[in-house]
Amino acid sequence: MKIKLQTILTLCFVVLNVAAFAQSNDEKRSVPGYAEINKSSGTITLKWEVAAHATAYKIYRRDLGSSSWGSPQATLSATDSVYEDNSVTTGVVYEYAIEKVTTFDEPFSTATVKLLGYSYISASIEKPAVHTRGNLWIYVAKNINDSLTSEISELQSDLVGDGWNVEIEVVDVNATVSSMKSSIMAKYDLNGCDAVYLLGHLPVPYSGMYCQDANYPYPPDGHDAVDANSHCGAWPADSYYGSVGGTWTDLDSTTLAKRDENNNAIGDGKFDNAQIAGTASIAVGRVDFSDMPAFSESEIELTRRYLNKAHQFKIGNTVPLKKGIHENNFAPLEEGFGSGAVRDFTSHFGKEGIVYGDLFTTTASDDYLFAYVCGAGWYTSCNGLGNTADFTTKNAAVFNHIFGSFFGDYDIENNFMRATLATEDMGLVCVWSGRPKWITHTLAMGETYGDVTLRTQNNTNQYDGNFYRKGAHIALLGDPSLRTEMILPATNVQLVANGAKTEVDISWTASSETSIDGYYVYRSHSQHGNFELLNTTPIMSLTLTDNTPWEGTNYYMVRTTKETENGSGSYKNLSIGTIAEISAMNGPSAGTPQLVVNQLKVYPTLTNSTLIVEATDLSTTEYSIINNLSAEVLSGKLVNGSTIIQVQSLTSGIYYLKNGNAVHKFVKY
Repeated sequence: MKIKLQTILTLCFVVLNVAAFAQSNDEKRSVPGYAEINKSSGTITLKWEVAAHATAYKIYRRDLGSSSWGSPQATLSATDSVYEDNSVTTGVVYEYAIEKVTTFDEPFSTATVKLLGYSYISASIEKPAVHTRGNLWIYVAKNINDSLTSEISELQSDLVGDGWNVEIEVVDVNATVSSMKSSIMAKYDLNGCDAVYLLGHLPVPYSGMYCQDANYPYPPDGHDAVDANSHCGAWPADSYYGSVGGTWTDLDSTTLAKRDENNNAIGDGKFDNAQIAGTASIAVGRVDFSDMPAFSESEIELTRRYLNKAHQFKIGNTVPLKKGIHENNFAPLEEGFGSGAVRDFTSHFGKEGIVYGDLFTTTASDDYLFAYVCGAGWYTSCNGLGNTADFTTKNAAVFNHIFGSFFGDYDIENNFMRATLATEDMGLVCVWSGRPKWITHTLAMGETYGDVTLRTQNNTNQYDGNFYRKGAHIALLGDPSLRTEMILPATNVQLVANGAKTEVDISWTASSETSIDGYYVYRSHSQHGNFELLNTTPIMSLTLTDNTPWEGTNYYMVRTTKETENGSGSYKNLSIGTIAEISAMNGPSAGTPQLVVNQLKVYPTLTNSTLIVEATDLSTTEYSIINNLSAEVLSGKLVNGSTIIQVQSLTSGIYYLKNGNAVHKFVKY
């Protein structure tokens, strides 16, 4: 590994133009696979491009969320390029791995083993709609909040409209990493916190003892202490905010870094951990345009532009090409940094999903959904692509995965990664993908960037990830709620009460989206979330009557639904919801249970299959699960230790597990 890391150093200021090498090394470590479905026969067929260097292919399958791949479902010859799975249940999400055995020896293994390439595909026939996504907190810097009131209100409405329960915390200039972490964990412990959106220049955690730590003699970009621009020490680590359990220590020191910001002293608030302590349980995304003088616009205006771009994308008005640009300027390096993009782009878009070429040249004529770029870098540039100033006049893709030296350390003036989000168009997400590779194939089934952030941060051996898996430096720049395929919403929701104020007639204007399945209508007693579904089957009509509104103010939301098909099968997609309110209604009070947390540990708080309850010294073993209408839907007994509760049969929504006087909230999707 040392030799390979030092190889990067010799290339740091060399511009490479060797696409053939790029495709060779990336394709060695990947399988460009995708899925096709047949509803009538109930089959999922995996397809991939045959590689001349393959000796065999192995097919694995598991339910999405399982912890083990088990034994291969099939072993195929080097010339096979199709596998049909006819043991499929409609609505279930399966996760496939296609493992390619190659003729090459693995250069990073001390044993003689063959190099393997992979494809990962999250596939389903008509995966059900996800109506609720959990609890999201927006932490917004005071200067941003004071200046962008209407944009932040629109952001909150969009998030609620996509199934989140949303609250806002305004952060003043005196906040620290410690106070931020305490605030986030208090919310996690009380009501559950599934995602955090950091908006503005908020405290940045740092962690790592790279070069000083014997287990990590090199930082993730390879620039060790002998380099004049040593990148040793601590790197930004937003993963700290999202980790639960484990211990982050501040007991060691190093001065091996070129920049003081990376040096790490005992008790300075920078942590020692190179890996995430505990489990990444809260998806954290950061949007920060402070200290970007390369752009003529101010921090406030760049933030405004980003929020407006995100809004237009979420409501379906931004329609980029459903393809991924692949530009590898690290062609000869055997790690195959771009292999994750090869496999993920085809799992999204099928065999025609990759465009090999220069990012700026390609986006000059068309907008693209994804891009992967890697090359020798600096804090403000990536060789073979350009520098921060280029983004003042040129565009990135919507979702950008980039890799290179130095700029993965994003808390610096005119940072290259943050610049991708400051563009006039596109530019909503940027991640540093190569060490490790990001795991993003599940986006094709409607997951959010927050979901794939957690999957990447928690990956140790579930997926091929290259070096520095579970690294504390793994971070999402961008809105964690973002999904990749949005559809046009219904508009103009109107509410009319009857004379007795006991019924509400709901009407709306049809979506302009084509080939829709209809509409879902929801109701809540809060404008910030907790919407319950009123019709379990979508309706094509443009009206619905609610005969049981809550007492007082009611909020109603309408969402368009459409089956979306891509390189991973199909899922029931939902638009952002359009919301309206009506007050002074007569009806029952909204009976949301009062949350009381006891010594039970209940997780995950966002699940589609199982709920795990850990307990000791139970005073009562009986539990019940109730829905938002206070109706019991499941019951049983807990045991001291771990109890696994199967919740697959529940419809999507918010539920409460009751044990004695304690109530724990979770979301079934």
